[in-house]
Amino acid sequence: MQTDTYANLYTLVKGLTGNTSFTSSEDTLIQSFINRRIFNAYRRTVYWPRYLVLGEARTVTSGAIPFTESSLDDIDTFLRVFKDQPYQVNSVTEYDFVVTADGAQVVGDTDDATSFYVDYKKRWEGPYNDTTNDDIPLEFFYYAAHGAVADFLRYDKQLDKAMAEEANAENYLMLELSNFMNQRNVNLAGKRIRTHNTQQLRYSR
Repeated sequence: MQTDTYANLYTLVKGLTGNTSFTSSEDTLIQSFINRRIFNAYRRTVYWPRYLVLGEARTVTSGAIPFTESSLDDIDTFLRVFKDQPYQVNSVTEYDFVVTADGAQVVGDTDDATSFYVDYKKRWEGPYNDTTNDDIPLEFFYYAAHGAVADFLRYDKQLDKAMAEEANAENYLMLELSNFMNQRNVNLAGKRIRTHNTQQLRYSR
């Protein structure tokens, strides 16, 4: 999927604030603001295509489907759990589950299954910077820029300008959200999504 660079994002933030450079302490703040905004966008929904994985086989370990498995992406949010490969046939057994610190504990008679097929949201790839992790997801680029500017202006006590930039940031994010919400992802993968308000709390044992 498309990306842009942290350097370009940083340059845009400078331009929007009317600065040609920041002090070192302001640089640190700007980087924090950028990452805060990107993470906020990532958390807005489980449907971001970049992070959505459907029907991937996952091995059961110690009675749970763990968040991490060698050679596979780390799981942030479990969405659906199936007995067999979903989306290839019309009828596939789907299981309820409870998320704990160990992963997803599947509920019901699973016939001592050693693996399940899982829909999930991949873990966030940040924090981002201009050296070791500079590929910014394009769908978050302008939201992060205007959001970071709003945060900086608020820090600088320019509250009216900050509110205007906050509105700009939200508009960019809403455009990106509406783009994929109009696609088939939500219609198919989202029929029975578990959310943080239902089964996504990670209980400690």
